[in-house]
Amino acid sequence: MPLYDIRCSHCDGIFEKLLQIRELHGATECPYCRQQTTAAPLLTGGHVALKVTQRWQPRNGAEQLAGMGAGGPGAHAGTARSSVLHNCKGFNCSICDT
Repeated sequence: MPLYDIRCSHCDGIFEKLLQIRELHGATECPYCRQQTTAAPLLTGGHVALKVTQRWQPRNGAEQLAGMGAGGPGAHAGTARSSVLHNCKGFNCSICDT
């Protein structure tokens, strides 16, 4: 038995109800106002499919570790560091060359 979204014609309340096919467009009771309303299902969105045409690929080791848009020391191609995820030691940091 499918689950349908039904809008009450009296109070405009929307409720869900399990209905058989033969019960569609018949009278059903609204749980909000307790009035009899027509069991006409609402038109809702159907199945939506997305097609991925291009996948993100890291440009360097830093983006591979930290994700897209990684910045900071070592994030540029050709640097000796392989990570942007480190705790800087400050002055004379062997990783940052500060």
